[in-house]
Parts: sequence; structure tokens; C-alpha cells
Amino acid sequence: MLKIYGSDLSSPSNKVRFTANYLGIPYEYIKINLRAGEHQAPEFLKINPAGKIPAMDDGGFILWESGAICKYLANKQKSDLYPGEFKERAIVDQWLDFSTLHVGMAVSRVLYNRVFAAMRKEEVDERSIKENLKFLERFFPVVDQQLGKNAYLTGNKWTLADITLLAGLDPIEIAHIDISSYKNIVKWRNGLKQKDFYTKCYKEYGEALKQAASR
Repeated sequence: MLKIYGSDLSSPSNKVRFTANYLGIPYEYIKINLRAGEHQAPEFLKINPAGKIPAMDDGGFILWESGAICKYLANKQKSDLYPGEFKERAIVDQWLDFSTLHVGMAVSRVLYNRVFAAMRKEEVDERSIKENLKFLERFFPVVDQQLGKNAYLTGNKWTLADITLLAGLDPIEIAHIDISSYKNIVKWRNGLKQKDFYTKCYKEYGEALKQAASR
């Protein structure tokens, strides 16, 4: 059986789980406790020498980096989540990269400084918060405009680009990032959070954070 190593608090890990859930692929989910340093344990470093999550083991085939894992799973299932036609795939890659580099990364930096830095008793980088919020103010309108024209990022077909963006936006309430003015993003996101592929992971990201904080 496919094994997925990850954490409920890791958006890249959740992206992989969303993908596997949507594709109907059975898997064993192995939680890695980052606070306890399990990602740096020798047994995990044999799986991913970079000591990062997510990672997967598919019958002895080891792969890490969330984007690579999601593409592998979609290709294995011959799913239109990652289309075979090269121009369609290029558009998916465009929005997948945009969602990762211009949205997800900025959200994660705000989240880290507003939530996880305090949990780890580390200094909060206010400058990073300010810069990344400005970054999001610049790029949220691009996404909102696209979703105003199409049901999904690349058109009327649901793809890995949407899964990537959804996972990247998952922590925004916890990070106190307001997207209420981006009506198309809100509508798109609320609809997807009701789907089985999402609810099989959790009701919402904040639920996972509360569980982690109570340990």
C-alpha cells in the first residue's frame, strides 16, 4: 500500500493527501511529529535525506517534494488532474507554479510568523509579515480574476493547480489573512472544502492546529 509521510499542519502534505483522496488511492498516512524532530530522525532521513515532508513510499518507490508526488499519483491513475495533452499540461503547470510560488509561499511565511514562531519561542519577523501580505495583495487579484472567468484555475476542469492553491490557502484564517473581498476565490474555496477529498483529511485546517496545540 502507498505510504504518505506528512503532518496535518503542512500544506504540502495536505496537498498530497487531497490528491490521493480525490483519485481514490488507498494509503497509509504516517504522521511525522515535527516538534519532536521526527523529520530529522535517521529512519526518516533514509526516506528523505533533506528531512522534509511530505514523502511517499509506493511499494519501494520513494519520492519526495509535494508537486512531484501529486503529478506521479495523477499520472499513475491516468487522471485528467494532470492532463496528458502538452498545452493543457503547460497551463496546469503555470497555475500550479503560480499558486505555489506567489500564494502558498507567502501564506506560509505569514502563518509561520503569526502562529508557529510563538509556539516555538522564536522571534517574530514583522518585516516578513508586512512584505508577504503586500505580496498577496498583489497576486490575489490575479487569481480572483481568473476564477471569475472560469469554474477552476485552468478552465472548467478541476486539476492539480486547484488542489495546490486550495492547500496553500488552507491556513489563512489561522494566519489572519482576510480574503473576503475576493469573492470568486471565496466561492471557489468554500465549494471545494465541502468535497469528500477534503473532509476525509479534516473539517478545516484550524481543527488540526488545535489538536496539535493540545498535545
